[in-house]
Formats: sequence, structure tokens, C-alpha cells
Amino acid sequence: MVKAITFDCWDTLLADDPSRNMERKRYFGQALVENEITITGPAIDDLFQREADLFREHIIKTKKTQGAAERAQTLIRLADLELPSSEIGRIAEYGDRVALEFGPPLVPGIKEALESLCGTYALAIICNTGWHSGKTVQQLLDECNLTRYFSHITFSDEAGLAKPHKQIFEYTLKKLGCRPEEAVHIGDSEYSDIVGAKEANMKAILFAGINNRYKDNNTADVTISTYDHFLEVIENLG
Repeated sequence: MVKAITFDCWDTLLADDPSRNMERKRYFGQALVENEITITGPAIDDLFQREADLFREHIIKTKKTQGAAERAQTLIRLADLELPSSEIGRIAEYGDRVALEFGPPLVPGIKEALESLCGTYALAIICNTGWHSGKTVQQLLDECNLTRYFSHITFSDEAGLAKPHKQIFEYTLKKLGCRPEEAVHIGDSEYSDIVGAKEANMKAILFAGINNRYKDNNTADVTISTYDHFLEVIENLG
């Protein structure tokens, strides 16, 4: 019987739309111009893509995430540039806090789904951080009035572990007072969410409503594309 449900954050609760990354790139280019460095838009796009690939490789290798400061430093290194540490710090700070200016939308139907679960199941969030720190994501969730539904939120930058490491799932369930076999995790990533939850002996639901990359190729117990009738989905898993 399912007693607890843990949720991924990005593309599960909050839609990871491209506006923040576009603004982050704009700010990065502006910072370089202010330091008398000329760089084209396509070159910036390439830098950010290469950095994102390295970020994912780092998670796979270490089961830990990198924060905005490390990601900004990686961009500068990939570009073979030299900037004062204060400028790199400024780029990193904006890269984190830009979400508060260009806030992500809620995934459609999530509030209604949480309302249907609240009071019956213990609910938690397990969020891998990156450009956005746990502190910033917490503020976003507060502003969306989502935190009131959750008993606990685990951020990778605070826990020192990232999905898919099973210990971040186990740590969260311990906070909820629930055994893995009594819990289900929902998220959009086959690797981070589904594989991680399965390794922790939890049930797993793939949410393909925003990111549908794994919709037809995953190891989840259930795949859904909307939160319609989500309570029934959970009850059927029990």
C-alpha cells in the first residue's frame, strides 16, 4: 500500500521553459562585452551546450550536482577566457537568481493533483539543483504556493547527493517515516528519477507531460502525460 509520494521538481511540478536559460545567456554575453570580450550568439549557445553536457557527466560520475559558481567557472574555462573572480561571481549569482525574475510556470493540473493527495499521503520533493540553488527553488515553490503540500523538500546541493543515488531517496523517506516499498516517486527523467527510485526499492511513475523524451522507452511502473485522475493512478499502484 502506498503511503508516501515523492516528486521531482523540474518538468514535474515546475515547467522548465527556456526563458531563464535565454536570459542567462544574454547576461553572460553582456558581462563579456563589459569586459571588452567579443563573442557571437552561436558561440555562446555552443558554450552553454558543452557546459550542460559536462554538468550531466559530473552527475553520472559523482552522483553530485554542481552549483552556479562551478557552472559559471566551467563556461569561462571552456571559452578559454580570463575574468576577475568578482565578474564570475556576478555571472553565477545572476544565473541562480534569474528564476525569480523569469519565473517558471506550474505544470498544468499539478495543484489539483496535490489537493487530491494532501491529507491521505505523505508528500515530499527530491530536487537536483544546478544553476538554481535549493534556496532559490524553495522561494519559487513558496511563491507558487506549493510548499504547503509537502512535509519535506530535499535539495541535492544541501544533501550532498543527487538523483539517481539511492541514498537521496532513502534520506527523504526517512524524513517522512516511510519504508521504500510503501512509496512511489514521480519524475520526468528515466535516469535520475525512475532508475534512482527503482534502486531505492520504490515504485516509479514517469511524467511525460512536459519532457516526453522517455515516454515510449522507460522502466517505470506507470507512464502518464497529464495529472488527470492522478489519485486513481496512485490507488491502482497500491
